[in-house]
Amino acid sequence: MLGRATSWLRRALPMQGEFVTEAEERLVRKLDFMICPIFFLINFASILDRSSIGNAKIQGMDEDLGLNIGNRYNIVLVIFFVPYILLEVPSNLLVKHVRPSYYLSGLVFFWGIVVMCEGFVNDYQSLIGLRFLLGVLEAGIFPGIAYVTSMYYKRFEYQRRLTAIWTSVILSNAIGGLLAYAIAHLDGHFGIFIIEGAVTAFFGTIAVFWIPDWPEQNKYLSLADKEMIRQRLLADQPVDEEEEIDVRKFGAIVFDWKVWVSSLIAFGGTVTAYSMSLFLPTILNEVGWDAVQVQLHTIPVWAVSFVVAVMVAWISDRLQHRSLFVVGLSIPPVVGYAILLRQELMPRKVQYAATFLIVLGTITTPIVFAWLLNNLRGHWHRAVGSALINSIGNFGGVVASNVYLAREKPRYSAGYGTALASILLASFGAVGMAAAMYRANQAQDLAERNSLPETESDRSGPAHRYTL
Repeated sequence: MLGRATSWLRRALPMQGEFVTEAEERLVRKLDFMICPIFFLINFASILDRSSIGNAKIQGMDEDLGLNIGNRYNIVLVIFFVPYILLEVPSNLLVKHVRPSYYLSGLVFFWGIVVMCEGFVNDYQSLIGLRFLLGVLEAGIFPGIAYVTSMYYKRFEYQRRLTAIWTSVILSNAIGGLLAYAIAHLDGHFGIFIIEGAVTAFFGTIAVFWIPDWPEQNKYLSLADKEMIRQRLLADQPVDEEEEIDVRKFGAIVFDWKVWVSSLIAFGGTVTAYSMSLFLPTILNEVGWDAVQVQLHTIPVWAVSFVVAVMVAWISDRLQHRSLFVVGLSIPPVVGYAILLRQELMPRKVQYAATFLIVLGTITTPIVFAWLLNNLRGHWHRAVGSALINSIGNFGGVVASNVYLAREKPRYSAGYGTALASILLASFGAVGMAAAMYRANQAQDLAERNSLPETESDRSGPAHRYTL
């Protein structure tokens, strides 16, 4: 039945041909080993270090630093996002001009030092300052990873690789709690920051030898490999060689409607992602489990998310389709949040089951990234676009940090209601963007787009079709 359904979908959805030679397959395998593992580890460390504060909180940090007074904990969370959001675009513009190996490894090293320092704070104000610095240093990580990766792979190879990297988020959330509990049991909750930060800083010093530079700078690729990468990408998505960016070009990219609608979709998924990352331990704690049981019960939730994310990435690239999966993955969290909003009527097992449904909404993140970058052409467009979607989308982190209010526990009606509304907004945005792109493809089929000037047709030329 599944095979027949897949065959029907392949016939029903618009597809683009893809032919890969044996030489290309060997090159892609080489790139996979070169790119995915190191970026997986960097993103894993990024999520682990920024989210460890949630695990430290339930181990007693809130009482030691007075984070349980008013909305102090929410302020500590939200201050991270101020520089994180504002600096993502400048960071990607900078990485375009330098070697990613130097730039990204430097960020890893210095944020590791900052996390170590969090283990030595003894007051609320110092923690706020360090969380701000952490946001400065982590701002360039995921947009930089997404941007660099997009310059090596064809459009319908990209999501599988980006999802493989992004699943580090799931692994971090799954084992981060147990790791934090083990460290806290040995050395108190401040040891969580000291040990995790020291490991990250050391990792940053060796990552410089592993992080790939731009294809033309990559010392691990032969001249033949570099030329094959260039030819593959040119055949997949023809684009003129780009000059340096100026104000006019930058403005055209910033006001590209695809970037803003994609960012709206990403915002909805990010509210759910940060709700789960920062507050899942708290939510499960309010269900009635102690700290050890909470950490154990988070693992199956993230394990299910991991399996579904990998399956969706493979199917999405196979079908060469994105929007269907963004909309489809919005349905389970809607049901999950509806359950938690009426949790007083639900037994503990049903409330726990709701978290499995909600976490599926986090999987939309790499799909939306891939969808946008599939439809952007050129170095600068991808540099700015990948940073903008992450920057605007991460306003969801600001929202999530401020709507789970201690005075509302255990119901957290503002948190659940806001996340539910955000997911619905994202699904409506995905439907709207898919419809607009479908109409544009239909217009091109009728040769209407070919009569438009390049600036009005998104530089989409006769050979370009939007990925739906």
